[in-house]
Amino acid sequence: MKQSDITDNLLLPPDNYVMIWDKHSGRFISERNWLEHAIPLDVYASASPRLKTLVDKIFSEVSKSIKISNMARTKEALKTIITNLWLGKQIDAPINYSRNKNKWVRNSRYGKLYFTYKRFIPVIDALEDLGYIHQKRGIYNIDKDFGRETRMWGTYKLWHNFTTFGLYTPTFFNKPRPEELIILKDNNKDKTKIGYRETKHIQQWREDLIKYNNYLKQHKIYVKLIGENIVDNRFILHYLFSNILKSKIIIQIVILNNNITRYKKYPLLQYYNNKYITNNIQPTMTNTFSSNRMVDKGLQHICGRSFLEYWFLPQLKSEFRKCESKEERNDFLSVEHVLEGLGFERIIFRLNYEYLHRVFSRKSFKKGGRAYGALHQNLPKHMRQHIYINGEKTTEIDYSAYHIRMLYHMEGIDYTEDPYLVCGGPDLRETYKAVGLIAINAENDKSAYGAIRDELEARGIPLPKIDKPLVALVNTFRDAHKPISKYLFSDIGITLQNIDGEIMNNILMRLMDKGILGLSVFDSVIVAEQYADILREIMVAEYEKVMKFKPMF
Repeated sequence: MKQSDITDNLLLPPDNYVMIWDKHSGRFISERNWLEHAIPLDVYASASPRLKTLVDKIFSEVSKSIKISNMARTKEALKTIITNLWLGKQIDAPINYSRNKNKWVRNSRYGKLYFTYKRFIPVIDALEDLGYIHQKRGIYNIDKDFGRETRMWGTYKLWHNFTTFGLYTPTFFNKPRPEELIILKDNNKDKTKIGYRETKHIQQWREDLIKYNNYLKQHKIYVKLIGENIVDNRFILHYLFSNILKSKIIIQIVILNNNITRYKKYPLLQYYNNKYITNNIQPTMTNTFSSNRMVDKGLQHICGRSFLEYWFLPQLKSEFRKCESKEERNDFLSVEHVLEGLGFERIIFRLNYEYLHRVFSRKSFKKGGRAYGALHQNLPKHMRQHIYINGEKTTEIDYSAYHIRMLYHMEGIDYTEDPYLVCGGPDLRETYKAVGLIAINAENDKSAYGAIRDELEARGIPLPKIDKPLVALVNTFRDAHKPISKYLFSDIGITLQNIDGEIMNNILMRLMDKGILGLSVFDSVIVAEQYADILREIMVAEYEKVMKFKPMF
């Protein structure tokens, strides 16, 4: 039996236990919970003539089995589906979508993405009938209040067509700019996007974002990592690999070091060393991988990118797949590496998706309102120092104890101390920072205690060895901050976000008026180092304008 025959006829046992053909080991491997780690159907844009040719070819088959009312829009739906399937294949995840008609109405998620039930569902089912995809229909258990949307994933037949038409890398599609820049969400469990009436304020917010996003297009934003930097598997897989595949990150330069020839943790890397380097690069040129004895920088860069994108990242993803429990996955993602120990002397990548949109919550434009969407916002804090704007090194300035200090200022008190340090000294500062921020965001003490426990555990911070440690931590914070104690368990956080969202918008607009690009991270702003003093002056002025007190940094 050929591998293609095996791959095209996946065994699919009930629920979330899947058998998958592993081309490297030449056997089936089990993948528990594979269906649970799906990615949602999304919109991607492409002007690739090769993708168009592929879509035309498959459309000619689809059109023979379903009724087509609008050829252009049906082709666009087909392109969206197969592009999502390709992305899912690269990160080894199925695509989830709903077969509930109510999820496809105008104000629902799919409606906002301009998908229609009558167009997408028949195309998906036709692809299944033609052998291009497999599906696992959605389930819902009323007693357990548990459900899972339908999953779909491509077959060997589909991937053979991608290969035939020369579609190997993610350069054939990209994530388009957001259609709607001002989003209002419902207060329901799914936080559904809902419609709203236009006002002058909303129009101004949208105009500001359009102006800012257009200004962003004039700038190049890079992240430059060097060998001594520390990265973990979560960053490598969930940030770097995922966004490379979505064309949100563009790899610019990869320089390898001699560790590439002795790194033995992943078997496929050894395969790469033995087969690719030995067979395709003359032995006299193996020093190309050493920055100190470089023969051909162009060859080094080509080999470096190829190694990173097509060997290292997929192999690390393959290792991640072997983790069967949530605990194993978390442990794997938390593993840290010194970059040079992985064989990389330098990695430079461009952030290709920095567009912002604002999100308001609970059916109210007075709740939430922060700007989201830019890739730099998801970079770990310790890595944001490696951001460059137009080749210039940057600096990040953040408001100190932003929300706690805002509460004091709302009470007319000019609070200048470190609100977390006063609770228990330097050793417990991070503990009380988590306690304070969670407590003011929680709706009640019960939910706060659970969230504090989870947050401290995630950060590796132990609970004090005392009776009822969570209660004791909250009481200590309350006693240290009696003037604002009424805000504990008050759910005030989402209102504070509304205030800080407006302050941040004004900061970005003022910087832009001065010809300066600012990158927002909720309570901080990143600018080129030469503009640090201007940024600080603007941050003071905009905060003082709203809160009537000077902020601390």
